[in-house]
Amino acid sequence: MAVEKANHLQSLDLGWLSNMENPPKYRGAFRCRSLCRRLMGFKREEDGAMTIFATIMVLMMLLVCGIAVDLMQNEMMRTRVQNTLDRAILAASDLDQPLPADEVVDDYFAKAGMTEFLNDVRITPGSDLPTTNFRIVQAEARTRTPSIYMAMTGVRTLPVYVSGTAEETIEKIEISLVLDISGSMRNNGKIGNLRTAAKDFIGAVLEGNAAKTTSLNIVPYAGQTNPGRIVFERAGGLPFATFIEDSNGDEILYGQTIVDDEGNSIDVPYNTMSSCLDLTNSDFDNIDLPSGGYDQTPYFMNWPIDAPTMDWGWCPQNNSSIRYAQNDAGRLQDFIDDMRLHDGTGTQYGMKYGVALLNPSSRNTFLALNAAGLVPDGFKNRPADFGTTDTRKFIVLMTDGQITDQFRPEDKNDPKNDEIALNQRTGDRDTYSTQSTNVTNFYSVCNKAKAEGITVYTIAFEAPADAVTQMRTCATSPAFFYKVEGVQIKTAFKSIARQINELRLTQ
Repeated sequence: MAVEKANHLQSLDLGWLSNMENPPKYRGAFRCRSLCRRLMGFKREEDGAMTIFATIMVLMMLLVCGIAVDLMQNEMMRTRVQNTLDRAILAASDLDQPLPADEVVDDYFAKAGMTEFLNDVRITPGSDLPTTNFRIVQAEARTRTPSIYMAMTGVRTLPVYVSGTAEETIEKIEISLVLDISGSMRNNGKIGNLRTAAKDFIGAVLEGNAAKTTSLNIVPYAGQTNPGRIVFERAGGLPFATFIEDSNGDEILYGQTIVDDEGNSIDVPYNTMSSCLDLTNSDFDNIDLPSGGYDQTPYFMNWPIDAPTMDWGWCPQNNSSIRYAQNDAGRLQDFIDDMRLHDGTGTQYGMKYGVALLNPSSRNTFLALNAAGLVPDGFKNRPADFGTTDTRKFIVLMTDGQITDQFRPEDKNDPKNDEIALNQRTGDRDTYSTQSTNVTNFYSVCNKAKAEGITVYTIAFEAPADAVTQMRTCATSPAFFYKVEGVQIKTAFKSIARQINELRLTQ
């Protein structure tokens, strides 16, 4: 078989290989078979396939990255415009801002080189609804950023739309500032530090437009709290008689003589220099002002007096009585300077009155005080109802000592009551209520205040452990309690004032 194949090959005419001009008749067939073989080989080969795929993917990635660059530039511009708009409307909504709100917004955009971007500014209330209580500023800005890569897809620009609303609302604020003026405040310069801190607090919470919406009650307390003569009478206070009858039925004037610095004298009955009500335990089961008839707290001291800093009396005298719903910072600061110290620590009384003056049940009393010129017209309809959305109520309570027993003289009419302290007169003193009862009454009022949504701040100022516990327990939470010494009391009052001012503003 091999021989036959060899002979066959020899018989083939291969001369055409050397004579390309005259190929044999099967030259075309050979070429066709060669081309087919090459095509079939190309079909089977996979070299270069990934190159084509990679080229396509790179082009797609470049396009995606280009789109990302365009979007990033658009977002950078949006952020710049939004930040400018936010700053502008916040500044314009400030109620202390003296310039017209729309001019403030225009000025911010002009300084940022974006005047043409500002599309719309709306101010509420406008000139047709003037108010110092709130302002709403709304603004919109529009622009477009050019596209670099997305332009290849037909998107030549991207939009930038920003808007914002800023509102500043000064909520109505009711504060009772309850201050310890007991005799121990004379030690270590405490009363001086308190005066400075309290005056700074008053100035802070009544600053600027805040004075138009903030009412401040100042409630000084020592062994008792003096509500003043008008509230004493409205509560049914029963003053001691100004005369007594002897065994023969004759009337004997019962009073004392006061001599001023110039030697002038005036006869006054006992117990008219103060107007405290002897409350009962049941009065601490509610947070209303006292009503229904009460004996007047006698005019006495339990511990010896320090004449340079103190006035006689367990009950603060009328010149240190409660100040109701005031907003004149200067007058209140003068009152703080003029306060005199008195005997005892009846924190439960101070807290009782402080909370009652935030209770809407006291509104009729405020109307009566307004008629007497003791409450400004703007506050005669206070206190607001509990839960009113535009009103916040605060107690700021300060003490330097724990709650004490409540003492009373055995003979309320004994002339020695205005001359000799009870602890120097054996057998002349009764316990009206014990310390434990007084602490229980104090906690009862604290809990009722917190239950009504009143925010209670407390300050223990160089106070012993029992007083610290009492103040911490009464506060809204431990975060609202301050334990301070020396000038730290200024920091405490400043912190409380700042928190109240922050809470009053809604932005």
